[in-house]
Amino acid sequence: MKWPVIGREEETQRILSALQPPSGPGVLITGEPGVGKTRLVDHVLDRHARTGIPVVRGAATEATRYISGLGIAGLRVVGRPPAAAFHGLSGLSRVLDEARRHASDGCPTLGRVVLCIDDVDHIDAASAAVVGDLVRTTRVTLLLTARAGARLDRPFADVCGQGPLMVLRLANLSRTVVLRLLTRVLRGPVDGLTADVLWRISRGNPLLLRRAVGIGLDTGDLSPERGVWSWRGAPGRHPLLHGLVAADLATFSPVESEALEYVALTGLLPRVTAERLAGSSTIGELADRAVVAITSSHAGADAVVMSHELQREALLARLGLLRRRQRYRELVAAAAETGVPARDDPATVLWRLEAGLDVPASQVVVASRLALASGDSALAENLARHVHDAPGAALRGQALIAQGRAAEGERLLAEHGGDLAETVALRSLNLFWGLDRPTQAQEEMARARPSEAARSADLRVADLGLGLFTRPAPPAGAAQPPESVPIAGTAPVMDQGPVNPLVADAATVLRAYRLTFRGRPAQAAEDFDRGSLRLPARWPAMRGSAAACHVNALVLAGRLREAAPLVETYYEEAVGRAEPCEVAIAGHIRGHCRMWEGRPRRALAPLREARTLVDEHTPFPLRIFLACEYAVCLAALGRAQEALEELGQVRALIPDGLSLHERLEFSRARLLAYSGRPAHAAELANRLADRYLCESRLTTGVECAYYHVRLRPSRRAAARLREAADACDSPLFQLFAEHGEALATRDGPALRGLAERFAGLGYTGLALEAVRALPGGGHAARRYLDDLADRCDGHLPPWPPPVSPRRSSSSGNVQALTSRERETCELAAAGLSNSAIAANLGVSVRTVTNLLDRAYHKLGVRSRRQLADALSLSP
Repeated sequence: MKWPVIGREEETQRILSALQPPSGPGVLITGEPGVGKTRLVDHVLDRHARTGIPVVRGAATEATRYISGLGIAGLRVVGRPPAAAFHGLSGLSRVLDEARRHASDGCPTLGRVVLCIDDVDHIDAASAAVVGDLVRTTRVTLLLTARAGARLDRPFADVCGQGPLMVLRLANLSRTVVLRLLTRVLRGPVDGLTADVLWRISRGNPLLLRRAVGIGLDTGDLSPERGVWSWRGAPGRHPLLHGLVAADLATFSPVESEALEYVALTGLLPRVTAERLAGSSTIGELADRAVVAITSSHAGADAVVMSHELQREALLARLGLLRRRQRYRELVAAAAETGVPARDDPATVLWRLEAGLDVPASQVVVASRLALASGDSALAENLARHVHDAPGAALRGQALIAQGRAAEGERLLAEHGGDLAETVALRSLNLFWGLDRPTQAQEEMARARPSEAARSADLRVADLGLGLFTRPAPPAGAAQPPESVPIAGTAPVMDQGPVNPLVADAATVLRAYRLTFRGRPAQAAEDFDRGSLRLPARWPAMRGSAAACHVNALVLAGRLREAAPLVETYYEEAVGRAEPCEVAIAGHIRGHCRMWEGRPRRALAPLREARTLVDEHTPFPLRIFLACEYAVCLAALGRAQEALEELGQVRALIPDGLSLHERLEFSRARLLAYSGRPAHAAELANRLADRYLCESRLTTGVECAYYHVRLRPSRRAAARLREAADACDSPLFQLFAEHGEALATRDGPALRGLAERFAGLGYTGLALEAVRALPGGGHAARRYLDDLADRCDGHLPPWPPPVSPRRSSSSGNVQALTSRERETCELAAAGLSNSAIAANLGVSVRTVTNLLDRAYHKLGVRSRRQLADALSLSP
């Protein structure tokens, strides 16, 4: 693999400027081992070769201190054919003379030489003085490298009166640069979570990064999935990677090592307790060296954490059982003296257990519940492991569900959870949202006693969680359930909200989804703005789902310009928490926003990343939404066959009886439209709109009705869309209705005004459609159309104007296909038989035959094989 120099553009330019005459004595590049000092020098010298100024290069090591006269070895002229390297003072004189001899006679800097010395911190004082004399008495400019913190002799601090060297401290690479570098090296996209993990492991150090990537490739943990490179598993726990930080760990003193062991064991150690154990000076020095970081704990007090997760994992791996127990006993004693954390704090309870001290089981159960309620599911699981009866197993099951380990959590709850309402509710939600078992989820809900089902907020939340996707809403005009789902802290006194903290998290998500699906996305967005809806803190999968719903509500409320930056924030936060499930959901909604912007080319990368990261930890409905959006994006980019295969895989995942099948059909309608089958797509969107609106699923009903009127404009379709939009609270839906009316009446001024309003809100693709539909056009319209197309990265709406058939040989008149003829031809071109087409359209076989005969005559074709070309259909 070739590892290019990336992210060093500014440093390169500064060094090149400092080497150009007239300039100071030169440049000193410092940085930690492996940061890329020598590699940067190589890169700079490649660029510097254009100046014609010769370069002499050598290196200093511990051994070169004993070379007579000058402690520099391997001196040679850069760019000259290989020859014997020179050493010492005499060697330096010879190589400088050779460099000047080979310099271009026409070079304006004739006689000037750049002397490059690697690892100059190994040079002794006498050698430093010789180099200083060269700078003072000859035309020599220095380019030096040294490790950070090295003490250089005075001649390098102020080179013989010529002024100080320009010191350039080379920092580690940022996460953004690491992502760019990995993409170049691996020759393909890398998911954001993998890039973040590798950045954290290596701390942005290029040498450590290169070794970590090599280990991942050798073990197969780093591999491409759907064209995206991902690291599966927990990289920080890989034994081979621990060797990358072994040298760092060996540099710590015994006192520092003990301090780091306390921090590594606890993960987050209150600062007052850490200073009690190791001393404030030790903690302060480790913080100054960025080995540990000072942060805030959940209680708001200062706490100490390891700066580098890989160092923490390596420390934990080498701690034996007896040493661990001793460290935990010391932690318990220090906490008792400082009072931080408190004796009944979940962290302190775990320390006492790990120290081998007696703790009542009831206290452990309470501590585990507190940890789960505070969002620390890993701590809750560790505590629950020390309770060996049913309550402990049930708590472990809940903690595992919170971590996305749905199957393990369900097994424990099924065996030990009992029939409490909160357990039944959580199992039902987990069976459907986590494990895709709607039938079992409904059976579990049926176990609840009717009296409990009426009173339990937990069961009502679970019932809503199933109802959103397993059955249609009540018909319009029927009695509607209350819009609010009980949320802890906001319910009336008679109903205190869900008892189980995970069910409470689900309640927030389900209320947001319900508002969004039922035609009230603007209210959902406002509720998030006001804080009455907040991202859950305890269940990462639900937190990601809520974030997706927040962004989607903004998009559907006409606030795309607010949604776009917000989704980037959610994505960065998910990556920072290293939660694959959240990153997958955030990646999906990033792509979703770009699709609404009319930029499918830019949507593909985040959607493909999300498709790569999605797994059994991702909530089941979100898996379906993600895969459908990915398929539509592929179709929008002309990859219809891949899109069709993707939808086929999704179809196999959805059990019978779920309303998610309609979501899949809507995606199929969009796929058909993008693949050049607008008549078929319009008919499907029409049927879906009727079904959704009849069942009061207003939001998706509006989307389907809007697609229908865009593909097949008519006053009737526009009237249905207007009625549905008026029943919702979204300003964007009002624009949809106006767009439909303008298309149906071919109102040019209205279309132009709508295009400007869509573009102003960020919906550039819809603006482009409105401009393309302008009757007559003109130069101004064409220029505006080109501008919008550029903003959509060249992507144009796929639905073409009606087919222009060949002229009839008998009459010479041009006859257009009817929408039904067009749809029949599209199905025939797809390979369906007449009987299959009849079944699909709900007509007789004879009607299909007649429709095809008339279409053949209008198009001037004689067989199905010619239809695709005549209709300009994609394969």
